[in-house]
Amino acid sequence: MYDEKDDQMKDAREDMLLRLEQMSQRGVKLFVDGENVLPAEAVSRAVRENSPYMADYVLDESGAIRQVRFDRVTNR
Repeated sequence: MYDEKDDQMKDAREDMLLRLEQMSQRGVKLFVDGENVLPAEAVSRAVRENSPYMADYVLDESGAIRQVRFDRVTNR
């Protein structure tokens, strides 16, 4: 059975993986919950439907991205 929602999620994961791989190749460090991870790990843990993760981009003094930090968002 065709599920358009599943296709959209798959496309989003593939797009994010490509972007994170490109960033990683340029020296950008990736973190999930404070743990340094590879692009595929970041995607598998942080890119999901109803994901509780938010990406923060850490810039250097020239404005270039140096880190992408995926942190779990919680309600307190």
